Amino acid sequence: MLYLIHSGTVSIRTRHGLEVGVLNDGEIFGEVGRVIGSPRTVTAKAKTNCTVYEIDWSNLQTKLDGADAVLVAIIRGLSLRIGDANELAEKYWRDLSIYKSLE
Repeated sequence: MLYLIHSGTVSIRTRHGLEVGVLNDGEIFGEVGRVIGSPRTVTAKAKTNCTVYEIDWSNLQTKLDGADAVLVAIIRGLSLRIGDANELAEKYWRDLSIYKSLE
């Protein structure tokens, strides 16, 4: 599923709790894993009271199927970069935490 934030604020966190994003009204989440065909890469948690709408993946897939191949490639490329950036940020965060624990 994809999710559209109608109102409120949602925190996006890596598996180990590093906040890599804060989303607000009109933004979506849940798309990256589906676009790149991998399991969920982050966790979303409401920071405030939220109204969130579910968007069925098949609706988006229908739109992607009808889109220009270049646009689909751009979306896929950006999704891959987001996933890679989240993993790299978490790696640096874990490394920093290890170094801080040695002080």
